Order: sequence, then structure tokens, then C-alpha cells
Amino acid sequence: MKKNILVGVILSCGLCAGNSSEALGQAAASSTDLQTPGSDSLVRIAYRTVNRKDIPGAISILNPPQYLDKHFGTYPLEGVEAFAGGTNLWNIGTALVLIDGVPRSIGDITTNEIEQITFLKGANAVVLYGSRAANGVMLITTKRGKAGAPVINVRLNTQVSKPKSYPDYLGAADYMTYYNKALKNDGLPALYADTTIAKYAAHSNPYQYPDIDYFSSDYLRKFFNVHTANAEFSSGTERARFYALAGFHNQNSLLNFGEGKNEHVTRLNLRGNIDLKLNDYISTYVNVSTVFFTSRNALGNYWQRADSLQPHRFAPLIPISYIAAGSKGSQALAGGRRNLIDGKYLLGGTQQFLTNPISDVYGAGYNIFTSRQFQYTSGIDVDLRNLLSGLSFHGEVSVDYSNRYNESVNNTYAIYVPSWNKINGKDSITDLTMYNKDAKPGTQNLSNTWSDQLIDFNFHIDYKNTFQEKHNVSVMFLADGMRRRQTGDYQYRTNANAGLHLGYNFDQRYYAEFSGTAVNSTRLPAGKRVAFSPTASLGWVLSEEGFLKGSSVVDRLKLTASAGIVNTDLDFGINNYYLYDAVYSPTAYYSWADGTFVNRTTTISRGQNLGLTYAKRKEFNLTIEGALYKGKIGFMASLFHIKKDGMPVQNYSLYPDFFFTGYPETSFVPYANFGANRYQGFDFSLNFHERVGAVKLTIGAAGTYVTTKALKRDELFTDAYRNRAGKPVDAIFGLQSQGLFGDQGEIDQHATQRFGTVKPGDIRYVDQNGDKVIDERDEVMLGRWGSPFTGGLNITAQWKDFTLFVLGTGSFGGTAIRNGDYFWVTGAAKYSGVVRNSWTEETKNNASYPALSTLGSGNNFRNSDYWTYSTDRFNISKVQLTWSLPKKILKGSFVKGVNIYVSGFDLLTIAKNRDIMELNIGSIPQTRSYNFGVKGEF
Repeated sequence: MKKNILVGVILSCGLCAGNSSEALGQAAASSTDLQTPGSDSLVRIAYRTVNRKDIPGAISILNPPQYLDKHFGTYPLEGVEAFAGGTNLWNIGTALVLIDGVPRSIGDITTNEIEQITFLKGANAVVLYGSRAANGVMLITTKRGKAGAPVINVRLNTQVSKPKSYPDYLGAADYMTYYNKALKNDGLPALYADTTIAKYAAHSNPYQYPDIDYFSSDYLRKFFNVHTANAEFSSGTERARFYALAGFHNQNSLLNFGEGKNEHVTRLNLRGNIDLKLNDYISTYVNVSTVFFTSRNALGNYWQRADSLQPHRFAPLIPISYIAAGSKGSQALAGGRRNLIDGKYLLGGTQQFLTNPISDVYGAGYNIFTSRQFQYTSGIDVDLRNLLSGLSFHGEVSVDYSNRYNESVNNTYAIYVPSWNKINGKDSITDLTMYNKDAKPGTQNLSNTWSDQLIDFNFHIDYKNTFQEKHNVSVMFLADGMRRRQTGDYQYRTNANAGLHLGYNFDQRYYAEFSGTAVNSTRLPAGKRVAFSPTASLGWVLSEEGFLKGSSVVDRLKLTASAGIVNTDLDFGINNYYLYDAVYSPTAYYSWADGTFVNRTTTISRGQNLGLTYAKRKEFNLTIEGALYKGKIGFMASLFHIKKDGMPVQNYSLYPDFFFTGYPETSFVPYANFGANRYQGFDFSLNFHERVGAVKLTIGAAGTYVTTKALKRDELFTDAYRNRAGKPVDAIFGLQSQGLFGDQGEIDQHATQRFGTVKPGDIRYVDQNGDKVIDERDEVMLGRWGSPFTGGLNITAQWKDFTLFVLGTGSFGGTAIRNGDYFWVTGAAKYSGVVRNSWTEETKNNASYPALSTLGSGNNFRNSDYWTYSTDRFNISKVQLTWSLPKKILKGSFVKGVNIYVSGFDLLTIAKNRDIMELNIGSIPQTRSYNFGVKGEF
């Protein structure tokens, strides 16, 4: 591991990448900016804004306005792993997302509204936000108005999204054939006669012998459309500035029949930010944002049910033209119907399948999901220089409210089961059986109502001054609080902390900072609710020293080291209050006197521990950043080592067995601060900028490598290889396979596998402990769910008025398991294409899938390396070509600029297992998209 980290740092410092003002996710400003304080860009970090050159380590920055014109997208985090290192915040847990300093969702905002995204990774960078920030902070700052003439930007986009792939399920005839093979493997007679299979294969009468493909063009469009539009307005004076944005999004559905044609998603977002300078000492601001989201969909969950119904069960549509003229009863039954599809069809089914995905879309009704968010923030900044030069006060309060609900119209519908006969040599329906009734009550039903209310405030007193033009001092005293309540909460969710920041730098060459917070959590017992989190950092600008100053190669080189401890209650879970208390509750019933009397037992689910306290994030990180060759090359790299210690668990291994029972489930074992994990690795970002003839070329690269280790786990395994401690936190455990059994003799000679009946064609497993029995004690580590390395490349080539942008992203080192009904086919479930090379006596020498069975297969369908696959991949995530209309064309008009662009999203995945990774089962498919857009500035 240490070798990997060292290699990463060397690569980070040695590879060439540009760092112009056009570079995406630039890690450092150009050399000119770095050497000129007045021109240095500003960076928003915890409760303050600093010059880029003065930021502490382990912070990555993105400025969307710099790249949005050449890399348009509405999702703020699209491809960020290719722009800056550590944008996954080192994968230590769910990060805190702050929009203008307030806890909010990334779904509440679009890229158009954002001025800057700051990824606060290190403990020193996040500590002022208290315990809630222990897993990292994504700080999003929205745009603000600028003094001057009004500026209006309007952007219109239209997009076509085409599915990459659909599930591959067997047709009716193939299903019957393979089902018969499964029966044969079970020693049972065939269910489907060859003549019957032939009739389904012939497709001569698809209503009598159906072969339904739910993913065919009969039901689905080839693509769906997305249309977006937004307009930005900015204007103001030195006294009052205003920024506003209005955005609209509309998307239709792939379903191309019935209620599916009405499916859509709409989103309207509005934002207004106002800044007022009341006088020379007092300024104030107000931010208001609203989001109106609505989606309409047919009832029935089409995608999920389409992945479960066999193709031959029934025809979803029954043509009335096939009803025999002499069948008066069937004619009368069809004549009384209320659901006649396209004037030709009745809804089909069976007594077993009274509903189906196609009939649901036609007749079950629809659901409208509605979500509304309102967010309000106001603040005040007071310059207190009359009391003390450099002193200021800042206060802010936010009130957010959101709600959502479902509004549905639920209809019932009749399905018809036909009886077929030959009349005059023609297939005819001679009888119809109806189940259920058609009913459209028109009642609107409200359900799943949910609301969220949040009040957040903070205020801080700042002191910032410079003495003798070299001694730069900053001090901050901070108080922050939050109160939140959601539907179902019995008490408010609260967070409060008081913070202190002390900063000093000498001549912007030597830096020292201390930041700490006193945190409070109501999730802990009295006496343990308050703790102090200290952090410190040191920085050294080596390029200002005599041995580098004036170098023709090094423009800037800065080294920063930080360490700290952050107390957190995040590892207690979102709703886990009172874990320190013993909990008693009624449970199983018991009776006596031959059942004459009945009562319930009382049980305990955990014991009491009034010493339960915070988990701790203990960290050290090292960051190096710089610029070379007059700003042509820029880089930033961070090393980190984090230990999350004292995570609360119930230590069953420390207590005798009678402290806990299975039924009734009882445990006297308390929660204790015991679990521990380690996270370490590195991240980097590199940029290179050069002119090649008439082409301005920018190449950027970024990546993050994180390795994890479970340090302490509550476990008492006899075999050391089963221990979770010492393995990655996201380790996958399962059995190690040795191919498939070829015959009964191989099974008899092998260790006994205790996962049900084992037959030829089943998976053979390794006996890890040599006890001649294969069971859970033979499970070993198979891989890890997450990808240790994520990153990517971005390339920009500008020639005259044309700009070509290419984005590639990748992830490497992860493992996944093929599971679920699509890959683990058993019983009478729908058969997917994976069974085509299943084991039989004829194919046993080259079969790649176990023998099929109708009786279940507990032996085969469990976690093992037989089902694992690598998730290594590299994606061509975006290609965009932009043409900026020449200024001479627009000269004299009210139009200041026009960009016209075309782009493609998710164009290509380069991966060994691409077919699996691009496949969605039971949900809307992944898509490849093509976009055309126009932006005008007025």
C-alpha cells in the first residue's frame, strides 16, 4: 500500500497537465495569478472566503462557469472525477452537501445556478461544520449578481436518449424447450410436447400461441426526448445587485401505448439572489429558491413486471374479430366491455394472472408524483472596523420546506380468457371467460405524503488583519445550529456546534492554522453529549525560498500537512436515538391451561450503556500543489490516512450465549464504541495547456485511489480467513468454485456440500478448512464492491471559433456479482439468455452455466466466485463540439454572443463485462444520449 501511495505522489508531481483559466477543475491558478494577490481567484471554504493561494490542503475546487459552455450538463457532478482529485471525498461515508452553507440535496440545484463547488476533504477543512461533516463536505456556492449593465443568458437544449440494451429473455418456444431440459435434469417428464413448442415457434396465431416480448417496438419507442431551457438575469449597482434564474425540464417516456404515452417528467426551478449594501458598514443578502417537480406514470410498474412474466402465459390483447359469429355468449360479453383497445382488442390474461404490465398500462390508471421545495436564506455582514480594524460580524438564517405526495387515479379492468377452436379451418374464439370488472370511479387518491422542515442558522465574529505587511492573522468565533423534522419523526433532528479558527501566515510563505469545534449530540447520553474536535495544519510555499525563487521551471510549489480528530455521531445511523438506553418491548405470545389463557412475553433488544460516546475520525493528510513553466503545467496531489474509531456495535463475542437468544429475539448486549475502519490513499489532478499551431490545447487528468481496511469487528471465527477484520470495509465474501460436477461419481468423491441436493451440473466448491464439508465456514473474500481507483481525462481543443471537448471517466479494481432472477434462473421463473449454454449431459464438457432445475438450486445460487465479474471500465462520457458565432456577425446587434453546440453522452464503454454493466433489470434501461443546444447572451 505504501508503495502504491508513493507511486501516486510521484506521478502526481511528474505528469504534465495544463492549468489555464480555461482548464476544468484546475487545482492551482496560473503562475501570474499566484504571484499577484490582487488577481488571485477566491475560494469559498467553511464560513469564509480566501484567496486560492491561501487555501489549506485537501480541498478541490470546480468553477462551472469556466467550463459550462464547452461541457454543458444540468447535473452538477457530471464527470467531476475527471476534473479534480478527491471529488468522492475519499469514500469514507455519505458526505454533507451544503448549498450556500445550508444542508440541502444535490437534486435541488442545476449546474447553471452554480458559481463554485468546493470539495472539503481533510479533517481541518470540514471540522468547523461539526460532527455532521465527518465524512466530508461538498460546498456549493450559487451565482450572485454583478454591478453593471444587465446581462441575460438564455440556453435551449433538445436531447434524444436511446436505450443501450434491453434484457435478453428467451422466446416462448425456447423457454419451453429449456424448461423441459430442467425437468429432465430433475428426473421429471417433459411438460411441453414438441408439437406444442412448434406451434409457438411458428407464430401463425400469436393470440392463441403468444410469444410476448415486452421490450419490442410493439410497446416501446426507439428513444425518448428531453427538452430543457433556462434563462439567467444579472444586474445591479454597487448598492444593490440581483441574480435570477428560471429553468425548465421536460421528458417523456419510452412507453408507446396506453397511459404510457402520457408519461412525463417536468421540473421548474426558480432562483433569486439579492445583495444589498445598506451603508459603508452593513450589507445584507437574501436567497430564495423553489423547485416544482412532477412526474406522471402508468400504474403497474411496467419495467419490473416485464422482467418476470414468461412470454407464453397469455396474449395481453385479444382481437374481437376472432370471436366466432355463432358464439352469442362471447359476442354479448365482448359487446358489454368498457375497455376496448383501439376499437379492436380486449385485455387478456388468465385466472392466475389477473393483471399484467401491458393491461395495467392500458387500464389500471395513473399516478402523479409531486414534489415541492422552498428554500429561503438571509444574512447580514457587519463591518466593525470602528471598534477594531479587521473585525466583522456575519449572521445567517435559513428556512427550508419541502413536501411530496402521490396523487393517483386507480381503475380496475376486466381480463378475458379465450377458448380456441377451429371453425371452417380458421382459428376462432368460441368462448370467453371474464374475470374482474371494468370500473373507472374517477376518484383521486392521495398517498405517501411526506414533508421536511429545516431551520439552520450560524453566526461568527471574524478578525482579519495584516501587520507590517507580512504578518497575516485571522480569527473566527463561530456558532452553528440546525433543527429539522420530517414526517414520522417523534422529535427534532438537531445539530449544534461552536467553533474556533486561528490562522497565521508569514508573507504568504509559511502557514499555520488551528480549527476546532465543540460539538453536541442528543443521540448520546447526558454527560457524553459534548466533545471537542481539534485540527491543525501547516503550510510552506517552497517556491518563495531562495533555492527556488526566480526558477525558470517552478512558478509555485506549496506543501501542506494537516492532522486532527473529528468527533461524529454519523455512525449511529440516521434515526438511531437512545442507543445508550435499554429497550424492552412485547414480543411472542405464550399460553397455558391448554390455551385457555394467553399473554405476551416482554423481551429486551439491547442493554444500557451510559458511557456510549462519539465515534472519531482520526486523520493525517499531506498535500502538494503547484504550477510550472509559466502556468503551462499545474498539479495538486494529496495523501491521506484516516482511522474511524469507536463506531458503535453490539459486541456479542464478549458476552456469554445466554445474553442473547434467537426466538424470541432477545439481547442484553449493549452498544459500545468498538468498531474501527481505516481509509488511506491519494488523489491528484493535473492540467496541461499549450498552443499547437492554431489550436489551443488543454489536457486534464484526475484520479482518486482509496484502499480500506476493517480494523476491528465483533467476530469469533475459528478460521482466520473468515475474519472481516483485516479485509476491505466493502469486502465480498462467498465460496470459491471449482467448475461444475460432471457426474455422480465426482459428487461422491468430493466433500459434502450442504446447500441442498447436489446433482451433476451443479457448482463444485473448495473445502477451505479440510473438514470434508462445504458450508458457510468455507466462505472467503472474493473481492470488494467499490472501485479503489476512480478518475478520468478531459481534453479541450480550440480552433478559431470552434471548441471540441472530450471527457473520459473510469473506475478500476471493483467486483460485482451476477445475481437476481435474471442470472440465477430456477423454478418456473422467466428464463434469460444466460441459460443457453447450461449444463446437460451433451454439453457438459463446455457448459458455462449450471444445470437447470425446476426444484430450486440452493447449491448454485449463492455468492461465489462463479458469479463474480470485474467492474473495471473506461467511458467516453461526453463529446461536445461548440461553435461560437464570430463577433463580426453580431456587431451592432443587441446580441453579445451565441454558442451553438452538439454533444453526445455515454457514447462508449470500454470494459470486458460491458454487456452486464450496461444492463438494467427491472427498471428503465441505461441510455446513450445526443444533444443539440443554443446559448445566447444579451
